[in-house]
Amino acid sequence: MKGPDKRQQLNEDGNNPPTKPQSSVSFGMRVRAGIVAGFFALFSCLLIFNLFNLQVIDEKGYAEQAEDQQLKDETITPNRGVIYDTNMKVLARSATVWDVTASTRDMATYGTDIDTVARNLSQILEMDETELVTKLMENPDSNYVLIKRKVEKPVADAITSWMDEYNNTEGNEDHPITGIYLTQTSKRYYPYGNLASSVLGFTNVDGNGVTGLELYYNETLKGVEGRILSTENAWGYELANNNYQAKYDAQDGYSLVTTIDETIQSCLEKYLYNAVVEHNVERGMGIVMNVNTGEIYGMATEPDFNLNDPYTLYDTELANQIAAIEDTTEQNKQLQAAWQSMWRNRAVSDILFPGSVFKVITASAALDSGKATVDTTFEACTGRIKVASNPDVYMNCAEHSGHGVLNLAQGLDNSCNPYFIQLGWQMGADTFCDYLQAFGFTERTGIDMYDEAVSQTVSRENMTAVSLASSAFGQTSAVTPIAMITAISAAVNGGNLVQPHVVRQVLDSDGNIVETIGTTVKRQVISETTSQTICSILEDSVDNGHGKNAHVPGYRVGGKSGTSQKNQGLSGEDDEQTYIASFVGFAPADDPEIAVLIVLDNPNSPTGSTYGGSLAGPVVQNILSETLPYLGFEPEYTEEELAVVASPVPDVVGALANNALSTLHNAGFNGKIVGSGTTVTYQYPAAGISVNRQSTIILYTDEGATGTMVQVPNVVGQSIRVATEMLEAAGLNISITGTNDESSGTVVAALQRIEPGTEVEMGTVVEVEFHDTSATD
Repeated sequence: MKGPDKRQQLNEDGNNPPTKPQSSVSFGMRVRAGIVAGFFALFSCLLIFNLFNLQVIDEKGYAEQAEDQQLKDETITPNRGVIYDTNMKVLARSATVWDVTASTRDMATYGTDIDTVARNLSQILEMDETELVTKLMENPDSNYVLIKRKVEKPVADAITSWMDEYNNTEGNEDHPITGIYLTQTSKRYYPYGNLASSVLGFTNVDGNGVTGLELYYNETLKGVEGRILSTENAWGYELANNNYQAKYDAQDGYSLVTTIDETIQSCLEKYLYNAVVEHNVERGMGIVMNVNTGEIYGMATEPDFNLNDPYTLYDTELANQIAAIEDTTEQNKQLQAAWQSMWRNRAVSDILFPGSVFKVITASAALDSGKATVDTTFEACTGRIKVASNPDVYMNCAEHSGHGVLNLAQGLDNSCNPYFIQLGWQMGADTFCDYLQAFGFTERTGIDMYDEAVSQTVSRENMTAVSLASSAFGQTSAVTPIAMITAISAAVNGGNLVQPHVVRQVLDSDGNIVETIGTTVKRQVISETTSQTICSILEDSVDNGHGKNAHVPGYRVGGKSGTSQKNQGLSGEDDEQTYIASFVGFAPADDPEIAVLIVLDNPNSPTGSTYGGSLAGPVVQNILSETLPYLGFEPEYTEEELAVVASPVPDVVGALANNALSTLHNAGFNGKIVGSGTTVTYQYPAAGISVNRQSTIILYTDEGATGTMVQVPNVVGQSIRVATEMLEAAGLNISITGTNDESSGTVVAALQRIEPGTEVEMGTVVEVEFHDTSATD
């Protein structure tokens, strides 16, 4: 009989009886132990591999990383190069300034009171105290909090003095001023403020160029940063007893010697600004250029801006409108657009219809190609010409009654559109386009200026009879002012297209010449004979024709005016039409050296004129009248000019009255005695003042006499003869500027430099500018 199952038996206390003895560790536990052992073995292998990789395979790389984490790297800012004018006058330079920073970690460590720091620094730095406290409190554990950039030496000295005084005052030992640091850097200064602002450009807070030469030559000017390497701890502090330090000196930037002449630039800006104000011009552009070398003596855009404060808009009304915009995104967008417009160098970046100034190019091409001669005539000008048959399309002449039959010289002087339309047709599209390309209108001039635009012309393939007609008299092609004056220079300098440039030399930090930028002749465009013919025609236009507003007594000047419609979709008679008035002049006309181009965009002159000859011609005349003597060109006066040329007034105070009159007469002046004495006690104008000959010098003979005051009459709109008589009757003298040729009967006073009604001393010289109102383009 089978015995009972032992698994069913109970022991004496009612529990299951013990089973057969087994091993003390279960199978599951052995598995877990194996996994753990395997993990540790794998970890050990990885650790060994990484150690091998660190110490053997990539020892250098990881060592460099460790070194980077232990090294403090400080930048040494190089000195940015200086920008000079052609006579080594400083136009832009950098000076030492300081950035004010704070270490709030240091301030907390040494118990510096933030409120005390904010109260005193806000006064010295002219900052808002509450904003400064907030800035410091928001960064309670920082080694670097920027407080203010680029403070000048007096301010930096004031901060240092305040800290020293505070820390040396008894009772402040437990809470000293610490953690305020002055870091030396540099700031760009422009000694002349607004001078050549669109040419020079300016730098940002990091010292990099934003516009102009500062941007174009940024890599040349900025130099190479230096470095100071030293060991630091994990908190960013330099270690005590630092045994490691390496210094790599900064390399200062190169300097630029420009072709800009401060004297000529100032003259250009003065007269361009006057024209913008007097004729309510939206903007004005001007360039003075050496026609033979391509050197730019002056380049300006008006209105301009202050290079030392380039983010303040000159247009306060626009600034207020932008400030009133509530949407921040839109406000920033409008502000950026306003800045870019204000900074823009429009003489190289804007393309404009040149109008009749371009006729110089058309005439040069026709003569040089043999398609015309100076005697070439066409169908008589009746005031308009038909340029298409279906539909009927006519183009008008500025002289609505027509010019009749003209030769080339007459056509150029009278600026006859129908003549030049027929001249363009006679050349044909291929020849015309060949010369467009040769004169440089299909490419950039290559001037060393940022953001030069490319002129827009009709391509050879698309040049129809209509577009050729309008292109020939300067309406369809849109060109930059720099391209226009470069092409005109080629037309008058003997035929060479030169590359314009603004920088003449590059200097290293020791003043040694690194690079010289000379004349680059791109190609011969027209023959020397053709160029001489063009010069002769344009000189005659200034002497005897419609360019007389640019005449300069004593000098041979040539020139051409232009007036173009900005909106070609509108009729020239439409009240909504706007215009561009321009004039280009050059001298000496028999051997040209200097050219001046003035462009007035959208004039709204009180005279009612929009013509370049009337508005821009006098600006060219004024600039040449000052620039030519400055450049060393001696005047050669005609007998008529010599009779009224300005001369210094002799000193006759103390002389007997009759003797004084004789002295004045011998010097070419008139005299008028006021008083009952016999000896001159006072004269006006004073001795040494230059006034026109034939002026009247007032001689006072009473003891203690002073000048008699008189009122200036209004002579605007009067002829030279009438204006002179009116001023003489008032006891005043006249200085005539502009054109003094009364033969046409259309020369009148356009403006006077002393306002009518002003009380002045008897004998005062009133400068009156006369314009030829018949000048058309």
